[in-house]
Order: sequence, then structure tokens, then C-alpha cells
Amino acid sequence: MECRLPYGVLDPQNVLSNEPELIQCLYESLQHKAGFHDFLAMLAEAVNGCAAQLSFIRKSPVVIEHIWHAGLSDEFVDWYLDNNMIAHDAVTNYAITQQPGVFSSALSVVGDTSLGDNYDRWETDQSMLDSAWLVVDASDTHIILLTVQRTVVQGPYFPEELEAMSRLVPFIRQAVGLASSFHQRPDTEQSLSAIVELIPDAAFVLNNRGMLVLANQRGSQLQEQNSCFFIRDQRLCFQSDVTQKAFFRTLTHASTAAIKGGASRPETLIINREAAPPLVMTIRPLEYNELLTGGVLITIVDSTSRVLPDAAVISEYFSLAPSEAQVCEDLVAGLSLKEIAEKRHKSEATVRSYLKQIFYKTGQSRQGQLISTILSALLR
Repeated sequence: MECRLPYGVLDPQNVLSNEPELIQCLYESLQHKAGFHDFLAMLAEAVNGCAAQLSFIRKSPVVIEHIWHAGLSDEFVDWYLDNNMIAHDAVTNYAITQQPGVFSSALSVVGDTSLGDNYDRWETDQSMLDSAWLVVDASDTHIILLTVQRTVVQGPYFPEELEAMSRLVPFIRQAVGLASSFHQRPDTEQSLSAIVELIPDAAFVLNNRGMLVLANQRGSQLQEQNSCFFIRDQRLCFQSDVTQKAFFRTLTHASTAAIKGGASRPETLIINREAAPPLVMTIRPLEYNELLTGGVLITIVDSTSRVLPDAAVISEYFSLAPSEAQVCEDLVAGLSLKEIAEKRHKSEATVRSYLKQIFYKTGQSRQGQLISTILSALLR
């Protein structure tokens, strides 16, 4: 998105010159495969912002559970989620104490607050100056937060601009509130349930807000038998913080795939269990169709009933060097790069160089995609 020069204080009636189009785009988001992405992009441009996010945030611990965004690169979003930078954000930590209201400036909240070296470095690198923020909805456990950032070049938000943006608040609040019910038509729930029951593995369907829509019988049984993952507030949660962060990141990738369109690749997460082989979770973005507007299909395989592919099989199938195939075997078994380095008596830098070659040879770009590709081809 091209950022324009600040336009200064304007008559509130003239700040959002395309207000009717913004409202129309907002309500179209309810049944659009891109979710709220297009509205966020239009809003950021209309108020001379460089990026915008609509985030579903858990209050304690502070973590993003789902996010729509515009104006941010995939690399940045990955870094932000991996490091849980939302927990260091002064606006968010203030917002979780607030009730739904109107748009406010971040400058009135941040002040001289120290946000930590990583967050300060990000703000400096991105030349971020101010954010217009809005608590769209709030409960005892979660908030929905809308933010629109500005750089130093674009300048701070003036009161008149915030007043104009606040004219949109009733529409934003209504549209976000309707999103849960509009993602799926009530008369198709039975059809969707019947389809999911045909899946031979444990299966779960999440909507485009990351909330659980339904699970097949095998999914419900697997969840009851394992404490490593559970359902809370209509969301899949995990005992491991590392797995939880990886899951949220993968959901964001799935949402981005739906926005961009085209062929979307499934990704796989390994869920480690105590005193038992890991569970293998595959996350597939669902295409926009008459049954569901976006969302993801999650299947989980109990590896005790399947034999995971070993290095020899992986090497032969994908034409990898023995050392590269060993890395793949360990990834499929749920090991981190650091754990692989220790197991194979290599430096972590060496393991990363192997992974780079593996990506090149297999045509993948992320570990989750790589694991999914290996298991799709070789898991029996």
C-alpha cells in the first residue's frame, strides 16, 4: 500500500470521503473469502494509514488468537506472532482493561512506556509513530481490537480524524458481531457435518475467526482421550505454549492463503505427548463455497496407529542426501531445529543449511508445508 503525506486537520465530514463505500465493503466482508482484509485495506488508505489489523486477543496471557491484516508482509506477521509481540504492546495492554468505545490515539496511551528492546527496534525500523485503535468488543476473557498504524512521515492522528473514524464504530461493531453467524448458513450445517463424518481421521472445522464449528465423532473421542489439546471458548488450545503459538501462526497463514486465492497448501504441526508418540495435525484452508465462507479443516492422526516415514524412505522418495533426509525424519517426529542439532551432533546453523536445501529440492517454503508434503506422500 502506498502511503501518502499527511493531510493535517480536516473537517470531520471530509476525512472519510468514501464513507458509504467503506460501509458497503465492511458488510460485504461477512460473506467474502478474504474476510475483513479488503475493508482493512480500504480503511487504512482512507485515513492515510500504512497498515491495519483486526485482532482477536486473549487477555490472560495476552496472545493473538486470530488476526486479519492489511499492509503487513507475511515475514513481519510471522515474526510478530512467533515472538508474541502483542504481549509487549502498550496499546493492547491498556485496551484489555477497557470496554468497547470509540477510536483513540496510541500516543495518549504509550507516553514514556518502555516496550522492550524488540518492540522498540520494530517501531524504529518501521518508522511507526501512531495508531488509531478501537475496542470493538470485550468479554471477561477476550477483546477484539482494530488498529490502523501511521508512520512518522504520515504524522499523528488529529482529534478531528478520530472523530470521523468513530462514525464507523456502530457499523464495525455490528459487522464483527454478525461474522460468527454469517460464516455458515444454518440450513447447511447438517450437510457440512455429514461431510466431516466421512473423513477417516479425527477432524475439526474452524470458521474464518478461528472458532470451532464442529468436530466429527473421531475428533471428539481423540480430544477426550488426550490432555495435550483441549477446547476452550470454542477454540482449540494446547498445553504447550510453543505448539499454541505455532497453531495461531498457521491459522494466520491459512487466512492469508484464502485472501490471496489460488492453490493453498496444507501445513502440519506435531503435537507432542507425554509417554506417547506425537499426534500429527494437518491444517488445510477451506475454499470459499456454499457451505462455509472461509475457515480451515483440521485433521489429526494418532501416530501410534501409523508408522512415520524414516530417513531412508524419505531420501529415496524425494531424492535427498542422507543428512537432509535425517532432518526430515526428525521434523516429522516433532523435533525442533535445536533438538535436531543436538541429536545429530551438528550446529544449528548446519541444520538450517540442510533445511534450506530441502526446501529447494521439495519446492516447499515452510516447515509445516514440508512435513505435510512428506506425510501426504509416505504416511501409511
